[in-house]
Amino acid sequence: MAQNVIAVICDCDGTLCPDTASRLVSELGLDPQKFWREVAGLVEGGWDPPLAWLNKLLDLARSGQIKPITRQKLQDIGRSMQCYAGTSDFVERLRQRLGENVEFRDADVTVHWYIVSSGIEEILRATPVGALATDVFGCELEYDGAGNAVAVKGAVSFTEKTKFIFAINKGISGEQLRRNPYRVNDALDPADRPVPFEHMVYIGDGPSDIPCFSLIKAQGGRAIGVMPPEDLKLRRPYELAEGKRLTVGPYTADYGDTSDLFKMLWRIVEGIADSIVEKRAH
Repeated sequence: MAQNVIAVICDCDGTLCPDTASRLVSELGLDPQKFWREVAGLVEGGWDPPLAWLNKLLDLARSGQIKPITRQKLQDIGRSMQCYAGTSDFVERLRQRLGENVEFRDADVTVHWYIVSSGIEEILRATPVGALATDVFGCELEYDGAGNAVAVKGAVSFTEKTKFIFAINKGISGEQLRRNPYRVNDALDPADRPVPFEHMVYIGDGPSDIPCFSLIKAQGGRAIGVMPPEDLKLRRPYELAEGKRLTVGPYTADYGDTSDLFKMLWRIVEGIADSIVEKRAH
């Protein structure tokens, strides 16, 4: 099998745009600081973080303390998100640069872009970057006939994110995975996997990304840490810098041509492309 795909895999909140969950909480008329304190209390009581905040919102809606959470509301929030500089075309710029190299063109090297997040998928897909990604994986809600969210259909926690990394590795699309989640366990020889781990670059900003950083880095891929521009206290970057979890970074989440992040991302992508050409020659 031709293994000529480079996978750029990104978290979303704090990596590509500000926190979509806090934006939702504010849009629903809640005090974000109070809400997240209460969620922290649930987590201390044993709740998984995504299940804690999603179920709390649904409980508030059921009790009438907030308006129903509709699919339309979630999509509207996604469309209104202001993503970070350069996010709208940074993958296309990577592809263009690859296309300028004859050897890369001959080897048909290309970039696929994935978003893997603990945010709500309806919001993520509606963001300016969501529509550009090859696939988007996030928390899913169940809706009634009126389009109101009534239950948590799928929650993406820390290690749950790694499930999607394996799906990408094995060439399983999001649609296929939703129809049959057990497919991620399919036994495939490494040579038959469309996207080897060493062709992966994971970009993230916080603790929920650490299992993906560890998995991909241990398997020969690259892990890039980023800092949300609004994180003035540098709490998350400090956590990421501990324990040698990253290949490089953290950098400010600016994807513009002249940013340190994009320059390093291109250097990594170019290096992976070189390795693809070299393997093809042998």
